[in-house]
Amino acid sequence: MTFDTFVFKEICILPELFLGISITYFVIYGTFLSKNKNRPLMHVAALSLSVLILTMCCFLFANDNLTILDSSVFNNTIVNDFSTASSKIVVGVSATISLLMIQSYLIDHNINQFEYILLLLLGIFGLLILCIANDLITAYLAIELQSLAFYVLATFKKKSTFSVEAGLKYFILGAFSSGFFLLGTSIIYGFTGTLGFEDLKDFFFWFFTDQNSTWFFFDSTFVAQDYMLFSFLELLSDESFILLESFIAEDLWDSMLELSNHLEAYRYLMLTLLDYQFSISIGIIHLGCILLFVSLFFKLALAPFHLWSPDVYEGSPTSSTFFFAVIPKFSIFILLIRLFYSCFYCFIDDWRYFMVIISFLSIFVGCLAGLEQRKIKSLLAYSSISHMGYCMLAFSTGSFEAIHFLLAYLIIYLLSGLAIWSFLFFTRLKQKYTKKQNKDLTDFLQLKQSNKLLAILLGVVLLSIAGFPPMIGFLVKLGIFLAAIELSMFYIAVLAIVLSVISTFYYLRIIKIIFFENSLVGRLYHPITFYRSFFIVFLVFSLVFLFINPTLLFLISYKIALIII
Repeated sequence: MTFDTFVFKEICILPELFLGISITYFVIYGTFLSKNKNRPLMHVAALSLSVLILTMCCFLFANDNLTILDSSVFNNTIVNDFSTASSKIVVGVSATISLLMIQSYLIDHNINQFEYILLLLLGIFGLLILCIANDLITAYLAIELQSLAFYVLATFKKKSTFSVEAGLKYFILGAFSSGFFLLGTSIIYGFTGTLGFEDLKDFFFWFFTDQNSTWFFFDSTFVAQDYMLFSFLELLSDESFILLESFIAEDLWDSMLELSNHLEAYRYLMLTLLDYQFSISIGIIHLGCILLFVSLFFKLALAPFHLWSPDVYEGSPTSSTFFFAVIPKFSIFILLIRLFYSCFYCFIDDWRYFMVIISFLSIFVGCLAGLEQRKIKSLLAYSSISHMGYCMLAFSTGSFEAIHFLLAYLIIYLLSGLAIWSFLFFTRLKQKYTKKQNKDLTDFLQLKQSNKLLAILLGVVLLSIAGFPPMIGFLVKLGIFLAAIELSMFYIAVLAIVLSVISTFYYLRIIKIIFFENSLVGRLYHPITFYRSFFIVFLVFSLVFLFINPTLLFLISYKIALIII
């Protein structure tokens, strides 16, 4: 008698299990801690515990031995390889830094509920599951987990009508996009019979290679063979049976000619029906792919599905907006690459032009609409739309080099986003505002007089995110343009370069306000502590170091792209 034993090496999601169990204990801890809601140390205790949890998760991510662990578990719905491990490390480290950055904002705005930190952890948990998802249902559950957490985060300030309005907009449009995702998933399952990424990849490979020559197209020599003749007997009409009986009764020649004509007609009919059914099936599968695209485009805020993002970003608390704009984009693109480059790559000639149009519209809207913005969060919202447009330009090319530079661009976008949002969190005006909570561009007017080094660091980050040489943002953006030009996408590459030059204006406008605007009246800032200045210097130094030695960045993105594709 043999017994099935539990094999520990099959737990490739041990960090995710640890995070889920830790969130459960965090609920218990927060429940007892929040009995006294006026306790001032609530922010520090909850944030410190959440940072400790994420730090230990990152340690578990880095400690996974991928040569020992199984690559897939739970009926092949979850995959664990170098790409997923690297993606989880990137998301985990950026989320940990984000939690450390928002502590001062939570204290200043008196967000003293532990549920806020709990929702952030749940959203991060959903993003980590999204990186390792290997089928559409797991991906949908991960997207919904992080989306539901972000809906509540957007409307967490219940006394603010702007926050409530932003949360309602985000919830309605997010539910709309989730319906698209479910409809596309059901269509694909109805015509393929599977939801797993690897099964879909094998199915379409078999669909377009083996079957294209053996099942969908009959050769004329098959009709003369006996087994092909008797396979059509069930489809023959009564007249054909009479001809067959006369053929058996040795009225050979005429009956054989008539029967062959009928068989040829049935053969032509079968070919027509099969070809028609094949075309209908492929068309409906294309519809399912488009619905999945549209759903994910809502999450990425790509044009023309971006209309919710400026209002939601402006109305939500700044700490919530920070998570919307920076953290989820990397995980969603990992899902896009794994899904459409692994499963639906055979349809790339059909959806490539759709991607090119979406990328151009996103770059166009993000660059031109950002020129009119005077609020810093609205400006960063349109900046995010344009940057996601550049990423979609690389995604639409279909080449390995483009995906390589796409992943490098996403990592630099994460670092630049963390750096520029750190200035928004750590620079506090001395003048108190009871109603105004968001920063205008003119609030940076006296930054040079208050802290010259901080102003220089902010200028470096803005030049990097704008793509000025010799910054790392210029290198990765240049790689995307070169990848598009190599595939003869000259027109869209030239238009993207022109729009990229135009978009640098609103970054240079901030630099002009900081360094070259003459004003006798301005608002001074509180001094920056050593802890906050270390954060800013570390993030800016990371951007400068990656320009001096970009080998590490390109090596990580190369290995992730190699495993996914």
